[in-house]
Amino acid sequence: MSKVRLLAQIGVLLTTVLGVVITAPAAPMAKGKMVELRKTADNFIIMYDSSSSTGDRYAGTDMMEIEAEKTILKEKVMTLPELDWNAGIYTFTPGWSFGYFKPLLSMRTYDKNIFSQAIENLPGKPSGFTPLQGGLVGLGKELESLQGKTVVFLFTDGQYSSQGGFPSPGQIAKDIAATNDVCFKVIATSEDKAQYQAIKNIASVNECSSVIPFEDLLGHPDWLTDVLFRVVEMEVAVEKTDSEEKVIQGQTFEHVLFDFDKSAITELGGKALLELSIFMQINPKTRVVLAGYTDSIGTQEYNLELSKRRAESARTYLAEHGLISPDRITLSWFGKDDPAASNETETGRTKNRRVTAVILKQ
Repeated sequence: MSKVRLLAQIGVLLTTVLGVVITAPAAPMAKGKMVELRKTADNFIIMYDSSSSTGDRYAGTDMMEIEAEKTILKEKVMTLPELDWNAGIYTFTPGWSFGYFKPLLSMRTYDKNIFSQAIENLPGKPSGFTPLQGGLVGLGKELESLQGKTVVFLFTDGQYSSQGGFPSPGQIAKDIAATNDVCFKVIATSEDKAQYQAIKNIASVNECSSVIPFEDLLGHPDWLTDVLFRVVEMEVAVEKTDSEEKVIQGQTFEHVLFDFDKSAITELGGKALLELSIFMQINPKTRVVLAGYTDSIGTQEYNLELSKRRAESARTYLAEHGLISPDRITLSWFGKDDPAASNETETGRTKNRRVTAVILKQ
């Protein structure tokens, strides 16, 4: 039995783990700040591609593209907190029927169990053509009934069946974005398909839309976390009433700090993560959000990637050394946003090169 797991089971307050002396937390999150998980979108819609061409093998593997698609969705639901989004799953590839935008799970308050079951029941056998243009027109009609910001996760293998009489997919998406508060996250299997550029045009309709390759998501579903929610620090805990927007409250654990332009876990960072793992072993109904940040040096694009790598490093360390199941860990990353200290001094920048661990009760 590992030392970490043994400590969690017998409640020993002081032990040596991997050569580091660690005191197990005596009270839940005693030294952290209160935080909330707050929605950054009000709705999300999944557009599921099960057309015949998704039967192609994915990236030289034995997995069909449709199998990779379902795997990503299962992983995403596993890590997503329940924040009362209005959400649904639709297909725009309805076999050989002509229902261009059909609900596989109609819009409703997001529930992890219901969505997990719906994903299990999604079509797993590729079939039919890909009337993407008609599907986007149907999406536009669905958006007319929604309020607030909507994120559309469009899964595609990079091609579609052209429909005469409809504008191009990019133009339809542009028209939708002109009249709705919407972001398109186009999740594509490949850049090699003949109509990939037309698909990519959908992801160019506004600043919040983008193309995301399957390989960025398989095994890392939290890549999309920050488009749906983010962590907000609070001065004091506030009780929420039923009439208010649902938030999930938690508390920060000790920050994990990083060297300049690095994502490797330091000795002190490892100690903090092992303390966190002990707490989570003793409290098995908790989960953690690992939020990565950087200082202000460098471009926002570079810092977003660096903060992502830092969060991923913390997750890997927590899973491999702390024996915490990955389904209890959610990642988010924000680059140089939300500094913990001033970036005008080296001391402040050091404090900003961090991963913040947020403990939540399930």
